[in-house]
Amino acid sequence: MPLDRLSHSFFLFLTIAAVATAASSRLQPDEHDDALIRQVVQDDPAIIGGEDGELSDLDAEVHFSSFIRRFEKTYAHAEERALRFAIFKANLRRARRHRILDPTAVHGVTKFSDLTPAEFRRTYLGLRGRRSSVASSSHEAPILPTNDLPENFDWRDHGAVTPVKNQGSCGSCWSFSAAGALEGANFLATGKLESLSEQQLVDCDHEIHLCVVGIAILFPVNFHGIGVLGGLSEPGELIRRNKWDRLPKESGRFCHLDKFGGYDGLGLKNCIETVCITCDSSEPGSCDQGCNGGLMTTAFEYLQKSGGLEREEDYPYTGTDRGTCKFDKSKIAASVYNFSVVSIDEDQIAANLVKHGPLAVGINAVFMQTYMHGVSCPYVCGRHLDHGVLLVGYGSAGYAPIRLKEKPYWIIKNSWGENWGEKGYYKICRGRNICGVDSMVSTVTAIRTE
Repeated sequence: MPLDRLSHSFFLFLTIAAVATAASSRLQPDEHDDALIRQVVQDDPAIIGGEDGELSDLDAEVHFSSFIRRFEKTYAHAEERALRFAIFKANLRRARRHRILDPTAVHGVTKFSDLTPAEFRRTYLGLRGRRSSVASSSHEAPILPTNDLPENFDWRDHGAVTPVKNQGSCGSCWSFSAAGALEGANFLATGKLESLSEQQLVDCDHEIHLCVVGIAILFPVNFHGIGVLGGLSEPGELIRRNKWDRLPKESGRFCHLDKFGGYDGLGLKNCIETVCITCDSSEPGSCDQGCNGGLMTTAFEYLQKSGGLEREEDYPYTGTDRGTCKFDKSKIAASVYNFSVVSIDEDQIAANLVKHGPLAVGINAVFMQTYMHGVSCPYVCGRHLDHGVLLVGYGSAGYAPIRLKEKPYWIIKNSWGENWGEKGYYKICRGRNICGVDSMVSTVTAIRTE
């Protein structure tokens, strides 16, 4: 490469890094990425279009018409089309800015190009909670040896990954991440690849609101499709625990909570115990909430208590959380034995991936709205995690010409259908926790069946 081009690239990198550092301290997590990208390039019209920084309406209309045909978009009236066209033009400029910050990937028109960043986050991103809320000593993954790891690895080549799915307009990414990890673990345990039900998690994995002590009463409220037992020994007396209790047998009549929290006996008289919740609803982000978001480790806890997941064909995906839970224990196809949270160490992540199968991962998705293909390795990316995905493999050499070397990368299975990214997959570079991809990683093991 000529010396002047090298100098230009180096100068551009230093400029971006300096502006990013100055901007990051002033922005909240949700505002950080969009505002930062604008600030980096807002004074360079050559990057985003003509002299005034705008594409011509004619060129933009050509792109928009092609976009409508390709993704079969329909709008209710002319006013809505005009609004979406304006948003589309803004996203064309945004994609160009993303190319500057993420030059090893291709960014452009995607099926999300008529959505504002806020609409995109609200509709398609649903990771809730923090690493600190899921990492405890009882769930820390043990340290694995890393000296014999393969240079490249992909669970798709070993039959442990189902086809790419589509979550639709529902923030249920967490359920696809959790179900995908269990699909892989179940394959390792049984030798069978089963497509599991995300809808069961969306419908049934919620908090069981109160934990009370006293004379048992069968509440008329129906959570998870079954009755919930509870009562009060004194008005307002509440007890919260992180475990499930069985009520005792009394006078030869069986009265208890099963592991799922449902009432399966008769004889409520003098049946005194506690009814406990799976998570603390007073703590933001600690409970899974269907299309409003959730957390993969919370989903694994639910699966341990409920018994497992049904097949997708038995409990199909609807993309809404307005239905009731239809879980049928007799149709369980895969069960969780245990799950662990992996340390923020890329060698340990790789070792757990190879040993335990695909991993449930949280990521910052700010560059994913415009991503088309290539290895994403942005100079700047926030680590506020907002999207749940599935880590299925890694590669040793993704070409990165602007950085003059090969870049190793992670292979991510997404849940936005095959008409996004690389047939539904995303590649992001390894090495320095890009977009927080190493920050929230969990592994699950399945119960081995004969």
